[in-house]
Amino acid sequence: MNTSKLVGLNTKWYRYQLGMTQEDLSDSTNFKTAYISVIETGESNITSNTIDLIAKAFKIKPKNLLEEETAVKAIELPRRVDMYKKDR
Repeated sequence: MNTSKLVGLNTKWYRYQLGMTQEDLSDSTNFKTAYISVIETGESNITSNTIDLIAKAFKIKPKNLLEEETAVKAIELPRRVDMYKKDR
């Protein structure tokens, strides 16, 4: 799995775990919602600065966005994570 795909799946995983929508993450990172979607599909040529901003929004270490174990779990998440938003 390439780095962009790892970061994308992990972004989806942590967003789901925190009960965030793409819009919520967009607000936290100042990225457009469409860009969050592109990141999550692994189609973005992501930079280290972007990884840092996403990690900061999730309050995790940037290296967590590169872990294959959680990325594999994210593959099993529903396609529309925001439909399953947890109560906060």
